[in-house]
Amino acid sequence: MKAVIFDMDGVLVDSQPYHYRADIETMATYGINKDVKFFEAFAGTVTADRMKTLKEMFGLDVSLQEMIDVREQMILDIVAEEDIQAVRGIPELLKSIKDRGLKTAVASSSSYDLINMVLNKTGIAKYFDSLTSGMDVKRGKPAPDVFLLAAERLEITPEDCLVVEDSENGVKAAKAANMKALGYINPTSGEQDLSMANVVTDDFRKIDIGIFM
Repeated sequence: MKAVIFDMDGVLVDSQPYHYRADIETMATYGINKDVKFFEAFAGTVTADRMKTLKEMFGLDVSLQEMIDVREQMILDIVAEEDIQAVRGIPELLKSIKDRGLKTAVASSSSYDLINMVLNKTGIAKYFDSLTSGMDVKRGKPAPDVFLLAAERLEITPEDCLVVEDSENGVKAAKAANMKALGYINPTSGEQDLSMANVVTDDFRKIDIGIFM
């Protein structure tokens, strides 16, 4: 292993509840009222794909771009006002990874505006060599595109990468990219099937990154 690629939401920060809130409030503006349980199935997906699916599902007479724009501003406003902290054990894990000379990247379905806001607010931006957003690729998770692009930017072959994910879609994307996967059980991410991951943990403090090397 030569690089570790992190999903952001639900892995680096416990932000999935904010995403559910943004989805709920966005759809409510169009008269669609759904709870968190409904949106759990969409965890890890790109906003554009999710809004397209929801637009078609509920037959909304509104432009897709408007829905995307409303939802993006919604999540930025929510995160900006919240006191966001890195997930317990993440700063220490990132430091240990860098101490071993490994490269690191964020590969998130979120926008660059949100990625940068979160990494700067939590003080962990300094640990990453590269950032990749789902907005850069045609297909979102569970397709492997965002992870493959992240590996390409790091100049590391996919087989030498480990992905850290909290969602079923994310783990599927990692395995489709021919990468190893560390599944993180985050209760706020809902019921996610992480069984395809090579290793699963509920606490990053239990992980010695050396087991993957």
